[in-house]
Amino acid sequence: MSAIALLALLLQGSAPSVTAAVDRVRLRVGEELMLTVQARTRSAEPLALTLPPLTAFAIVGSSERTEVSIAGAAGPLRTTSRQLVLHAERAGTVTIGPVRVRQGREVIATNPITVVIDSATAGAEAGLSPLAHALLAAAPPPRRVDQVALTVVVPAETVLVGQQLDILVAAWFPRELRTRLRRPPIVTLPTPGGVWAYPQAGPGEVVATRLVRGQWLDLFAVHQVVFPLGPGRVMIPPASVEYALPVTFSFFSREDRYTLQGDSTAITVLPLPAAGRPADDASVVGRAFTLDLALEPADTRVSEPIEVAASLRGTGNVALWPEPALRWPAGFRAYPAQTTTQLEPRDGLVAGVKTFRYLVVPDSAGSFLLPEVRYPYFDLATGDYTVIRTTPRSLVVAPGAEPRAARALPPLLRDTVGKRADAVAGTVPPLGWLALAFAPPAVVAWRRRRRRAPAAPPSDAVRPLSRLGRLEREFHTVLANHVPDMFAREGDALARALRASGVESAVADHVMRLRDRLRAARYGPRGVGDPAELAAELEQVLRVLGAEPVGRRRRRLTVAGVLLAC
Repeated sequence: MSAIALLALLLQGSAPSVTAAVDRVRLRVGEELMLTVQARTRSAEPLALTLPPLTAFAIVGSSERTEVSIAGAAGPLRTTSRQLVLHAERAGTVTIGPVRVRQGREVIATNPITVVIDSATAGAEAGLSPLAHALLAAAPPPRRVDQVALTVVVPAETVLVGQQLDILVAAWFPRELRTRLRRPPIVTLPTPGGVWAYPQAGPGEVVATRLVRGQWLDLFAVHQVVFPLGPGRVMIPPASVEYALPVTFSFFSREDRYTLQGDSTAITVLPLPAAGRPADDASVVGRAFTLDLALEPADTRVSEPIEVAASLRGTGNVALWPEPALRWPAGFRAYPAQTTTQLEPRDGLVAGVKTFRYLVVPDSAGSFLLPEVRYPYFDLATGDYTVIRTTPRSLVVAPGAEPRAARALPPLLRDTVGKRADAVAGTVPPLGWLALAFAPPAVVAWRRRRRRAPAAPPSDAVRPLSRLGRLEREFHTVLANHVPDMFAREGDALARALRASGVESAVADHVMRLRDRLRAARYGPRGVGDPAELAAELEQVLRVLGAEPVGRRRRRLTVAGVLLAC
């Protein structure tokens, strides 16, 4: 019994083991950190945990649990775990001090933990540009912090034509409500009319967190970049947010769907100033434009092409930049080629390079001068018009290489035919030439004096064509003009060929069905189809296809002949 009592005293006197750890050692302002403290002991005495000061964090959640396990003869092992959810509030390198655990007279302390908090918020990592992040930081908080709210933020209510306008929509969610969401909410911003829009990546996660009047609010945002195309008023349509909340805490609980719609916002667009505008201004707005002209090759020959590339680089609405006015020397033929656009955003501003390519062919040799190229634009940085220029370029065009035959040309053939004709003409006597001159007129006169035999009466076997037969022949003639291989095409193949030749789809289908009906009337059993109805339908189809029935055309030709005889 004394040994058991001694063992119990030793177990009660053993010191507990304590550990403290974080889920990550680097985060951004607005993100959350998990601090876990775990203490193990075999003593039955209670444990008291003392946390260090957390000056750079705010405790937004905590949980504690105790587990007891019995294994072997060492006695029960009691494990106490406490988890703290910390919200980073300021940037810097922060040291979380030691966590102390007291059990009876024993005091155990953990090692300090160093955490680095970056100044950038989660919005930059989630895909928002620096300008959008600045708009998000300037967004006014909602009036009520216990419900979802929408806010539309713009940098200014007045912009110039062609100036970049950033539109940000922020959806505010209370922390308690956001944690109940099973999926991220859907924030929608319709594109306004009268603008050129550049779609931006819409992050589906929380981009920022704000403490408003003692309540934590999580923000979801949508960013859109637009360029007004003309002066006047641009109405930003109402934005909306859709989300769903489970009715109960059960995983299989149904969800109630909610939709919140905001108000529309008006933006005033002013025209560009008229003072100082160049005569060749094309209403281009931007910043820091540069123009480069490249020729490849620099020297060429006559009729050999030159590749010319005019690259325009700057900040602005790259997609709508017009091409520069290039003037070519006399004797140069220029052919426009491909135009490429490459976007290169700069600190949230739309920027890039637009390259205009040409294929130029010189027609004469010599030394030519490509004149300077001017490109005026309105510079938003200076608030005035600016003209960028390229220096004149000299171009030497050498004479083209003369074409040469691959081998020597063969000698010309001797004129044997002419010599033979001269030889034959020399052998004909003068009387022969007289016979050749007067024989043909005598034969013609003799044939005219011959009495013509009476024409035989027409045979009963040859019958004149009926009205339907004449129209059918005219129909096949017109059809052959559109589809030469019409006899090799059946059904839909004939209709496709007619449509390919320029006939409307409905007319092509009707012609296909009419040919099938004509075949059924000619080769099918008697009584199939009404001849009068088929003739009327043929006249209508011929009129649509641009032809006329045979009878009318013959009457017009007869009238024309009478008029010419008169």
